[in-house]
Amino acid sequence: MDSGIKTWKELFEIVCGLVTIFSLLGIWYSYTFSKKQIHFSTINKCINDFRDLIRNIDLNTEKAGFQYIDLVNEEFFYLEKGYLPLEISIEWIDGMIDHLPFITVDGTFRGNNKIRYFETELSTNVLMYEYPRVYKTIKLTELIDFEKIYLIPVSDENLKMRRLERNKLILFMISNLDLSKSKKRRARKILRKI
Repeated sequence: MDSGIKTWKELFEIVCGLVTIFSLLGIWYSYTFSKKQIHFSTINKCINDFRDLIRNIDLNTEKAGFQYIDLVNEEFFYLEKGYLPLEISIEWIDGMIDHLPFITVDGTFRGNNKIRYFETELSTNVLMYEYPRVYKTIKLTELIDFEKIYLIPVSDENLKMRRLERNKLILFMISNLDLSKSKKRRARKILRKI
């Protein structure tokens, strides 16, 4: 029986090829595992920061406004740099809608005002100029129906209208972040499934 290997050089080349293939597979596995670890630790940190904020701060204070916007800014940064999976980011942005103020097309401020510091235009402006990433993300250039955004989901129709309008706002916010076109397309696909 002939193995097809006639010289030591041919055997060496085959062994080197196999070592290269296994090395590349090892590198790919390490990269994938490392990326998952980064996602997990980033998610864990943000969740813990949010829980600490909600537990330890009166939402009626100026400090709550600063700390919340600082956390949102950090989460947007992580999304832009790829430290957060897009699916998680979309869920978190959906939750942010209930806390953030928004600057509408006509320049007025809209929001659910769960954090009292965002009730006045002046205090909101002062804070937002210190966080240009957040300011750019909440400054709307499209009409958003906030009545639908904050609809109480007491019926299937309300839930559907609320979801469609919230998805529109989430997609708008994502489009204002510095993300690749492929991530923005993927976000569109994810939101269509919700």
